[in-house]
Amino acid sequence: MDRLIAELTPRGDETPDPVTSYLTDDRPAPPGRPWILISMVASVDGATTVNGRSGGLGGPGDRRVFQALRGSADMILVGAGTVRAESYRPPQTADDQIMAHRVAQGRAPRPRLVVVSSSLELEPTAPLFADHSIEDPLPLVATVTSAPPSRREALTAVAELVACGANRVDLTGLLAVLDDIGAGVVLCEGGPGLNHQLLAAGLVDELCLTISPNLVGGVGGDVHSLLAGSSLPIPARLHLDRVLSEDDYLFCRYLVS
Repeated sequence: MDRLIAELTPRGDETPDPVTSYLTDDRPAPPGRPWILISMVASVDGATTVNGRSGGLGGPGDRRVFQALRGSADMILVGAGTVRAESYRPPQTADDQIMAHRVAQGRAPRPRLVVVSSSLELEPTAPLFADHSIEDPLPLVATVTSAPPSRREALTAVAELVACGANRVDLTGLLAVLDDIGAGVVLCEGGPGLNHQLLAAGLVDELCLTISPNLVGGVGGDVHSLLAGSSLPIPARLHLDRVLSEDDYLFCRYLVS
C-alpha cells in the first residue's frame, strides 16, 4: 500500500490545550529506572542557544509547554554546564491547573533538581542553591568518587551528593538511584552532551522538541545543537506521536522506538 502524506497543520476550529496534552500523556516507567523525557527548543537550522542561552528561541507557547512538562515530572535532570550557562534556579510553584494535576498524581508540589557534575564545578552561592525553598528536598548532585574533596565539602551544606562512577557519572546507575527514591518520570533539560550520553546508553523514552521559527547559523561553533558527541552507535529511531503549532512554532512529541 502506498503511504500518504498527511497535513498536520490544524484546519478546523479545534484548539488543543498544550498543557492538558502534555500533562495527560502516558509515561510508564521501564523496569529499574524512571521514564526519561528530553525537552529542548531548537531553531530550524538546529541551534539550541542564542548568545549562549536558550531563552532567545522560545515564545509564549513554548513556555507553556515547558511548564507543563515540568509539571509532569518528579525530577529534572540537567548537566552542570547548562546550570552555569542558564543560571538555573529551583523550579517554581506551578499554576493552579498544573498544581491540581500534581496533587492528583501524588507528586510533590515541585519537581526536584538533579545536576550531573563529575568535577563539582558548582558555586554553593549559585541561584540553584541560594534560592532553594526549605520546604523542598535539597538539589541532588550526581558526581564521581574521584571528585575533588574540597569541592565536595563546599557543596555538602546546599546539596545531596551521590557518587555514581569513578571518573564519569554512570547514568544507568544514577537512574537506578532515582528509581529507588521514587522518581517515575525524569525530565532532562540538557545540555547537548548529557542528551547524547543518555541516547547513546539507550536510556531515553521520549523527546519533546520545540522547533523555533528562526535561523541562527553557527551550529558547530559557538552555537550548540541538540546532541554533542560522536555518532551514536545505533541511530535512535523516533516515532512522531503529536505535533502542535502556535505562532509558527512547532511542538513535536516523539517516542523512542
